[in-house]
Amino acid sequence: MARVTQLGQVNQSLAALQASMTQSQRLQEQAASGKRINRASDDPTGASISMQLRNQQAANTQYARNADYANGQLSTLDGTLQTIYSRLNQVRSNIIAATTTTNGDSRSALSAQVEQIKGELQGLYNTQYQGRAIFGGTSVAGAVDSSGNYVGDGNPVTVQLNASSTVRVDVDGSTIGAGDFSGLLDEISAGIENGDAASSLDQLDSLISSVITANGQIGAIQNRVTTSQSAITAQNSDLTVSLAQNEDIDYAEVLTKFSSQQVAYQAALGVTARINQTSLLDFLQ
Repeated sequence: MARVTQLGQVNQSLAALQASMTQSQRLQEQAASGKRINRASDDPTGASISMQLRNQQAANTQYARNADYANGQLSTLDGTLQTIYSRLNQVRSNIIAATTTTNGDSRSALSAQVEQIKGELQGLYNTQYQGRAIFGGTSVAGAVDSSGNYVGDGNPVTVQLNASSTVRVDVDGSTIGAGDFSGLLDEISAGIENGDAASSLDQLDSLISSVITANGQIGAIQNRVTTSQSAITAQNSDLTVSLAQNEDIDYAEVLTKFSSQQVAYQAALGVTARINQTSLLDFLQ
């Protein structure tokens, strides 16, 4: 049977005291931070899970920002398309009104109003959101020049809503008459004066129809963005709960363990003190 020396007992006691003190400090740190994992060594697997959860939260934060941007641009598109529709509809009303009057002054007034509407449409087609023309694609030149020509590039502006889904948040101006309205309204204005504006109705109706179609598509995309925002909000709530379950402590459990550890530490301290008091004379007795 191996003999246990006094020095060996002292070393064992000191090691046990050190371990007990370390455990007490860890429990004290957990109680102070409220976290079960304060460093990766506390729970390597749990720390890895926390990192994955936080990465997902960070990604969701960016997706939420993307969705906010998309919503802002889509709302601007929606409002602008409705205004364009309204102004084009006014032009149509002027054509109809011109067919029911032979008064030259009335025709001139209706024609002048169409010219004014053309100027309004020039501005509407060049509407911007955060410094970019909403009907000009990625072109820095805008959508329509001063002569009414389309100068956009038609490149889609897309926004990523989640890891696997993107949506287009602009409208190609060429599909809603950005390069055609100016010439058409010039013809209509002259036609009202001359009494033959009705011949432009089909072309105007086609333009109005394209605006209605684009507005409907924008509405559908905006619904999708709103749904995505709700999903991100719900997922973030779940991630917060998961993170808390993975990291947070049960205060009652930790405090109970800490009290028990303190009792054990004090007991070990007392025993070690008694061992250290043993002298050579005690062994000779």
